[in-house]
Amino acid sequence: MAVISLSREVGSGGHEIAQLVSEKLGYRLFDQPLMAKLGFEAGLTKEGEVVDLTAEKHHTQSVLEKMFPFNIMDTVALGAYEASGQGAEDKSAALVTRLINIAYAQGNVVIEGRGGQGVLRGKPDVLQVRVVAPKQQRIAWIAKRDNLIPIDAEQKVKEADLSQADYIHQYFGADIHDPHLYDLIINTGKISIESAADAVLNLFNQMFPPAK
Repeated sequence: MAVISLSREVGSGGHEIAQLVSEKLGYRLFDQPLMAKLGFEAGLTKEGEVVDLTAEKHHTQSVLEKMFPFNIMDTVALGAYEASGQGAEDKSAALVTRLINIAYAQGNVVIEGRGGQGVLRGKPDVLQVRVVAPKQQRIAWIAKRDNLIPIDAEQKVKEADLSQADYIHQYFGADIHDPHLYDLIINTGKISIESAADAVLNLFNQMFPPAK
């Protein structure tokens, strides 16, 4: 009933690694369909509703917004969830955290991003993984994936990095770059996606040997 929490830099290939690991283990992937299912079963959302707030989509407040506490996210619906009023993003983040805890309690799941390293910090039966890659590799990856020119891809990577770091700091009081949050840190600038997935599986099986 163990769980893998995989944090990743945007453009590092972490999403693909999470998919491979979940397929090879036969584990569920904590994606939007699973989140919708868990939320409905727990009575937290209506059937088919999706509440998803990934760290890279977190709104990082400007200096002006910090001086005046109106948050533009208060007026934005997140997915199908009609979050509105003061602290809408806080409400969505709290709900995503509850869904992660529900998935953790059920076990056999790979949780990709969404602050899993903060939500599940210190909990038993969790392998915490961080996937990183050289900046230029990540820019090239995003440019190809999103059909962007390099300068726009670089800006997207920069904004995502800032948002992820701010999300983890704001909601969990942690530094996303702190190596002590993770059991394994993988640089996909050095190894392939397939080899990275195998490295995760090897450590996972050492930490949580299959029952005989």
